[in-house]
Amino acid sequence: MPHVNQAASLYHLGCGERRLDGYVNVDLHPTSATDIVTDLTHPELSNAAGVFSNAFFEHLRRTTRVEHLRAIRRALQADGFACYLGLPDFRRVAELYLSGGPGVVGPRFDLFNVYRYTHGDPEMSPAADWEAQLHKSLFDVPELMRLLRDAGFPSYVVFRYVFPGEPPETDLSLGFYATADRRATGALELACRRFLAAFDGQFLTAETLRFDDGRSRPAGIARLSATRQRSLLGRVAFAASDRLARIA
Repeated sequence: MPHVNQAASLYHLGCGERRLDGYVNVDLHPTSATDIVTDLTHPELSNAAGVFSNAFFEHLRRTTRVEHLRAIRRALQADGFACYLGLPDFRRVAELYLSGGPGVVGPRFDLFNVYRYTHGDPEMSPAADWEAQLHKSLFDVPELMRLLRDAGFPSYVVFRYVFPGEPPETDLSLGFYATADRRATGALELACRRFLAAFDGQFLTAETLRFDDGRSRPAGIARLSATRQRSLLGRVAFAASDRLARIA
């Protein structure tokens, strides 16, 4: 796999055909938008001020998600960030289905709407891309919090929002904003809002952005709790730091 080391320090992972100016656009397949073609399961990035993706993370296999996030954390500069969007919230998907809420395709949130979020409706892509387009993970807020914790990010917030043009009840898209350094939760939320303002109307409706949970821990404790096999000391340290880091 090629080592991704470009002068630009903002990366756009899973770009597909959508190119973002000012970013190194990275994807598994060559497209009109890609600057780098590489395996995104274990991306070899470096000197990253920021890493952004939309509707990508759910395509990774469950067993590779933490390793992917660890690779991203290691690639970030000391004050770097990672912001991922487009992760379907399974809890809200289930709630909308059971309540007969408004559909994104059609008037009701029926099983096809469920399938689009849980599986990604891969049949809409060319047959050769079926497996790549399939959603291989389900998420909710606690699951994202666990993944970010296990990846060793010191500070992170999880949020939800409504995709542009969709009914306000369909607030079932999750995202996270995580940093390589320790920051207060309020500062994280402010930085997240400022960053996402550039994508208002493109990837999200900014006024629907709502934060669900977050943590802030010393970087050393975060790295200790992310070790592959946690020692007893690591587990005790994580439990103590997690209690202190919870949002009131």
